[in-house]
Amino acid sequence: MRRCEEIAALLYQYIDRELSDEEYREVRQHLDECPPCKDVFQLEENVLTVVAKCCRNVSAPQNLIDRVRRLSAEHTE
Repeated sequence: MRRCEEIAALLYQYIDRELSDEEYREVRQHLDECPPCKDVFQLEENVLTVVAKCCRNVSAPQNLIDRVRRLSAEHTE
């Protein structure tokens, strides 16, 4: 079983479903058995949910979009 510090380092990957099945199960089991870690997880998940809702209707300025696309194209050539 992983320690709390290790679980904390994996929380964003856990939330984003970027862990292997085994790692996901380990984190889930730890969260089920460790109330302090579960509280941290729920706080992080709630913050991400609020940010997603607040930013859903916000778009980047067109000049920023164009610059990112241009830089991306330069780096893929």
